[in-house]
Amino acid sequence: MLYMAMGRSAPKRAHRLPKHIHDTRNLRVGLMGGSFNPPHKGHFKIANLAIKSLGLDEVWWLVSPQNPFKTSYETLPIMERYQLCIETAKHPKFRVLNIENKLKTTNSFSLIKRMLPRFPKMKFVWIMGSDNLYEFDKWHKVNELSHLIPFAVFNRKKLSLRSLNSKGAFILRNRVKNNMLKNLINQKPPRWGYLYSVNVNISSTEIRKSN
Repeated sequence: MLYMAMGRSAPKRAHRLPKHIHDTRNLRVGLMGGSFNPPHKGHFKIANLAIKSLGLDEVWWLVSPQNPFKTSYETLPIMERYQLCIETAKHPKFRVLNIENKLKTTNSFSLIKRMLPRFPKMKFVWIMGSDNLYEFDKWHKVNELSHLIPFAVFNRKKLSLRSLNSKGAFILRNRVKNNMLKNLINQKPPRWGYLYSVNVNISSTEIRKSN
């Protein structure tokens, strides 16, 4: 989308990691997990803003095999969603991965727990919308998860007040000030930041219903 506006195609990205994952690069990486059923311009907008606001080297779109809060019959096959993400995430700093499928994990806690030793020099921050923060207390081993990496929460229309006063916000505890967001990834968790500068109105559910 960014490159379309500039009148040229985006550079190709390698969307695969080695079979035996062990990456020793020193990078600041945002992890944007989700079912992406389907991916849309709101995902692109959040990922692009994360690069700028959080000072990231890359954003990894982590395509989940199955969202535990949704039934399988309403979810497209993972490889179809994976390919759709590649078509959507046309940016030199975006990478689309189905690492959760390869590591055979079924929740964010298990995924991050297994990822961290494989990327010893990387710093990670989890990227999510305020709708996820509102339901964060329902996630698997949420207290343990909050101690693994910092979280960056992006505003979703009509959800800012409810999410900021939710159980999820209480679990994440220490919220950093807006002028410290570029240092969020260096903070010892639990730490989180809230970004008001995006107001995403579109959702994957709305897209599916319109088709």
